[in-house]
Amino acid sequence: MAEGWRKHEFEMPRLCESEGVPVEDKEVWLHFFTLEGDSHWMAVETNGKGLYFGCVVLDGDFENAKWGYFSIGEMALTVSGLLVLCRKTVKRFVDVIAEVRAG
Repeated sequence: MAEGWRKHEFEMPRLCESEGVPVEDKEVWLHFFTLEGDSHWMAVETNGKGLYFGCVVLDGDFENAKWGYFSIGEMALTVSGLLVLCRKTVKRFVDVIAEVRAG
């Protein structure tokens, strides 16, 4: 995974801080993904210790994407070839989804 992602995590909103923000306007700070499976974990909040809240798209199935909690430890154990994108510019969720779908 990219060096410096923990520093990026430190700047993210904490859990429940974006609770009143509409889904499309939530800001994606960290984007974990796999190249082979087209799976994505888009983190919008964190506890600062590797637990995130965000949207999860498994195997490119955007229709059944779910919002919820996931952890870096859980992903490391269950997903091979996991990469992380630390965004230089934090982007709105709808913009990130459009980028991902465009490939």
